[in-house]
Amino acid sequence: MIRWVTTHKSYEANGDVLVGLDPVYSYGIVMEVSKKDPSYLAVASFADGRWHVVDVHNNDIKVISEAKDG
Repeated sequence: MIRWVTTHKSYEANGDVLVGLDPVYSYGIVMEVSKKDPSYLAVASFADGRWHVVDVHNNDIKVISEAKDG
């Protein structure tokens, strides 16, 4: 099970860049890892029951629980 940031409740300016505050998280189960690029995950979301493609480099992912091999 993972958690990832989908949006933020508010933003603040830091120079010319907006910085997200108060992240809003989604939770789901990793169903598949891309064979072409393993930094993309197919995740079944608990919130809406749909599958989402999550990019591990851009979505601030945290592993909540994982299955052990064997």
